[in-house]
Amino acid sequence: MSASETLPQPATGPSHGLRARFRQRMHDLAGRRSALFFLSLLSFLDACCSPILPEVLLVPMCLGQPRRSYYYAFWCSAASVVGGIVGYALGLLLWEHGLREFAFAHVPGFTPEWFAKVSDWYGREAFLWVWLAGFTPLPYKIFTVSAGVCHDKVDFWVFLAASITSRFPRLYLEVWLLNRFGQPVLDFLLGQFSRVVLVLLLIVLGVVLWLQWG
Repeated sequence: MSASETLPQPATGPSHGLRARFRQRMHDLAGRRSALFFLSLLSFLDACCSPILPEVLLVPMCLGQPRRSYYYAFWCSAASVVGGIVGYALGLLLWEHGLREFAFAHVPGFTPEWFAKVSDWYGREAFLWVWLAGFTPLPYKIFTVSAGVCHDKVDFWVFLAASITSRFPRLYLEVWLLNRFGQPVLDFLLGQFSRVVLVLLLIVLGVVLWLQWG
């Protein structure tokens, strides 16, 4: 059964035109042999420069072939970690050579305000902040590039450990939720950005306080 036979067709209409066409392309791509390559590419780029989440392709691929869903999650996670390493390297090597101006001007969500916040957070518990960015809907690419810029605060091996222990669990959890409860539950969790982040921030704050005062 193909992904297009499994998934409901996206809504059409003037107000949904661009989004509907994009979703339809992802539905069509999910059934092709090249889908895994493009999933890995999306996940790689999401970790260092792209505003497009890999879930737009991961979801229809998993719904189309549920038995291969964890296989897709593995490659999606691995590509994300590699993309994070590239993001770290970009921040380390190119930030002062034009990348700063390019990122602020052309990468959606990459603003001076966000960068300043992340740089300040890295002064305290770098592992936890990288992990939080990797596990939640926070813009992971901002944290990967910023980690390279703030390499004096974020050791590469700490960064790598936090990326692996956050990206793999996040994507495997998403696939499990998708297989167990269907797409509406995953859409709800991804859509409740502020609430998810708030809960996890409180958890992280509790862990930090426990480490410092426990």
